[in-house]
Amino acid sequence: MSNGKVYIASKKMRGPWAPRPEGVVILDVTSAQSKTSNRRRDFSPMSPIEGGYKGFYCFENYWQSGKLIEGVDRGKHISWWKKQTKGKRRYPKSRGKRVFCALFGDGVPLDYVESRKKIYVPEYYELMHGTESFLEFKTLVESGNDVVVYDFDGPRSIDGGNECHEVSLDLLKKKICETHCPFGQGYVVAAGLLGITPDQYC
Repeated sequence: MSNGKVYIASKKMRGPWAPRPEGVVILDVTSAQSKTSNRRRDFSPMSPIEGGYKGFYCFENYWQSGKLIEGVDRGKHISWWKKQTKGKRRYPKSRGKRVFCALFGDGVPLDYVESRKKIYVPEYYELMHGTESFLEFKTLVESGNDVVVYDFDGPRSIDGGNECHEVSLDLLKKKICETHCPFGQGYVVAAGLLGITPDQYC
């Protein structure tokens, strides 16, 4: 039996979801689910990690802490993120401020695309690919079922419209380099379901 197809699609918090092919199994990888949901626990970067992650409450807080923001003291920025006991998406009063680059453990400045390739994708994948929910859906795909992965940071048109695309290595290599919209965890999950690992597109 051949593997099923995997699609990546975008959704909005309060609005429409991208149309999807008929008959596909839906996998929502966002935090907009019950706090007791296994899928939220296993896929959302906002979910708490037992023992923390590199000194942070969750992966998202670690990821956000790496941003070097105009007018924000670096030390205070990192300290604030390490003190958070909930998942957050933004440092206070930073909306609209320029992000110069990202800085992580080795202190080497990374641009938007480089930080995806060297930090976000490989580190998120390592946290996610052994989870109960991921293995459940990977088995579904390997059994011939088609799956669509929905994420807030899925594919969008230039004007911000929701899109749905079949996942392939070529698509991943293209989307990870696009800067008009984020490359969220949904792409990493969808790739993994097809057996595509970060080293193949990062």
